[in-house]
Amino acid sequence: MGKMKFYLLLPMIAVLVFGSISFAQSTDMEALKAELRAELKAELKQELLAELKSETKADIQEATLGLRDVMKADFKDEIRAEIMQEDISSAVQEAMAGSAILGGLFKGTTVTGFIDTNFMYNLRNAGEEANRNGNAKVNYIGENDDNTFTLENFAMFIDKQATDEHPIGWQMHTYWGEKAQRITFFGPGNDTIGTGITTDSAGDTHTGDSTNNRFAIAAANITWNAPVFGKHVPITMGKMYTWIGYELVENIGNPNYTHGMVYNNAIPFTHMGISFDVSEFLPSDKWGLKLYYVNGWDSYIDNNEGKSYGAYLSYQPNDDFFISLAAINGAETSKTGTVATFGGKHESDNVFMYDIVMTYSLPQVDKLSLGFNWDHGRAKNNLGPTDPNGTNSQDSSAHWWAAVVYAMYDFTDNQQGAFRYEYFDDDDGAKGFGISMYSLTYTHNITIAENLLIRPEVRYNKYNVSQGQEEAGMGLLRTKDDGERLTNDDETILALGVEYVF
Repeated sequence: MGKMKFYLLLPMIAVLVFGSISFAQSTDMEALKAELRAELKAELKQELLAELKSETKADIQEATLGLRDVMKADFKDEIRAEIMQEDISSAVQEAMAGSAILGGLFKGTTVTGFIDTNFMYNLRNAGEEANRNGNAKVNYIGENDDNTFTLENFAMFIDKQATDEHPIGWQMHTYWGEKAQRITFFGPGNDTIGTGITTDSAGDTHTGDSTNNRFAIAAANITWNAPVFGKHVPITMGKMYTWIGYELVENIGNPNYTHGMVYNNAIPFTHMGISFDVSEFLPSDKWGLKLYYVNGWDSYIDNNEGKSYGAYLSYQPNDDFFISLAAINGAETSKTGTVATFGGKHESDNVFMYDIVMTYSLPQVDKLSLGFNWDHGRAKNNLGPTDPNGTNSQDSSAHWWAAVVYAMYDFTDNQQGAFRYEYFDDDDGAKGFGISMYSLTYTHNITIAENLLIRPEVRYNKYNVSQGQEEAGMGLLRTKDDGERLTNDDETILALGVEYVF
């Protein structure tokens, strides 16, 4: 019975064995096919890539040759111009290198400047007539026309800075226009003042009219960075801007368009002389000190027997705060007769003044910055103004003082509001007024395209004169077309300044 069961199971065992062998053979065949397929695919891929690479390289070479031909045709003129420019530039450099004068004179120089035009309208005059000096009571060197368009200034600045590597520098700043008329009092072409009559140191009188001059050299000087005891001392000689005051001659650097009455009447504008910058000898680079020895106030030539000397000390501990102290003293008697000529004949007839400037950017109030300016001067042996009784204060010391406050606020990146309040006291007549006065000015500075400045402004001037002083001619006097003389003790001026900086 057991054998019979075994024989009956033999067919089933045979089927299982045969099936297993067949399945194994089928599995091996599929693996072999996959392996062969991968090898064949890799070989075909390499062949195809080789063919494609060969064809692409040929196409690229052909395209590159064509592109080079196109570029040569398109840029032929441009390349020729570049070559010519390089040759010309090289020739110019070689020519300048052959000249020690030209090579040293113009290497590293910059040429900048600005054009300043304006229209001003004095409400006191009510537009009755165009007045060439309608606002000239306090704006001595410019911005004083009324009811007329004016070319205030065309300024060109040529500068070469003195550096440690190139220790020689120089500058020349020229003015054309209204600003040029009174920037300098004494010198070639400027030997007279506005009245046309001056008295020299010998007592002789000269006639003329310097107010018609439309060109002036505002500054021209040479600087040498002299080595002194291991330090550098920049020594500058020639005509230079004053070191006194908050405002600059170039009003593009001032917060307000018109110059203040303090700038125009309390301080000098330019000097002719020599300066020494000894700042490197100070204990910190936060301090600065310059020493000056000059002919006097606003003079090309010395118009008296003495010189003036001065100093400028500054301190800036950080970017938010700055303070400076400036002073000048010398034989510059401020009045001769009834006309301010600064023509003192003796060294004892001296004028002394000091000036304080402070600026502060408030970190607590974003976009707001403040400025302050204080002046105080004294003139010895001064011939004061004639009073209503016909007498004057001869041979006495006369004082003047002034205070100015500035506030600037940046409304946007290209719009700034600037407010100025100033008070000027000249009751002693040292500066030719014999009165005190104050002024309020607001300017809205608009910068367009970085180079163009549009500066609308409103200004109010108040003159503190008594009735007797007005009758004596110390107020604002003007004559109407019908000959009627009018006096005023205040005025409001509207101005529009347009400036282009290059």
